[in-house]
Amino acid sequence: MTDEPRPLDEGMAGRLVLVTDVDLPAAVRQACADLAAALANQAGMPVTVAAVPISRLDALEASLRRDTTAQRREYAPAARLDPAAPMTSAPFLWRPDGRPDWGGMWTTFCELALYGGPPQRGPESPLRAPTNPADSGHEMLVEMQRGIWETTGLYAESIEPGWLAVTCESPTMAAWMCAAIILENVDARVDEERLVLPAGPDYQLKDEVKSIITVVAKTHHYWQAHVTGAAERG
Repeated sequence: MTDEPRPLDEGMAGRLVLVTDVDLPAAVRQACADLAAALANQAGMPVTVAAVPISRLDALEASLRRDTTAQRREYAPAARLDPAAPMTSAPFLWRPDGRPDWGGMWTTFCELALYGGPPQRGPESPLRAPTNPADSGHEMLVEMQRGIWETTGLYAESIEPGWLAVTCESPTMAAWMCAAIILENVDARVDEERLVLPAGPDYQLKDEVKSIITVVAKTHHYWQAHVTGAAERG
């Protein structure tokens, strides 16, 4: 970073310019400077930060609006979310045969609640284990098994009425995923290398079934990409 003046006849070609209001708070001006430094490193070219009176900014903005060749794009700050609010639901996709396309519903994942992201279910609608169920609901159980397999490659099976066991690669993996899933407001427990999840007979496809598949897919993704990946890199 340098404050040295540039020659008056030096043009702006190959240079980026960030123009700000001179009356911005010091913290915002520092944020602009940090952004410019990062942008210079990423773009590989100098970045000029200019602080000018608001009247100059108004004139510049009006000039850009009149210029039909200028390309403008404005960015608004991201909305601040309630950390306890549940995550938004991914669109429900269907295969040509009429069955849910579990493997195609997620291309990206929200941050885990473990790391400050929105939980899969809100505190007012947690997914708890069924009480004394007679069975697990065959049709919904099959969909949970299929969805977990399609999104993670992990085998799941019914071990007792009301519970579904997912076989993990190790007891450590099962324990880590269990802890992360509980923070998503979904019940879970561990049985050695198996992650045990609720599977109630009255679960609905677009509600509880989808939640179970989502939390397994999310936590499995983070286990592979961030936990085991970081250990291998270290």
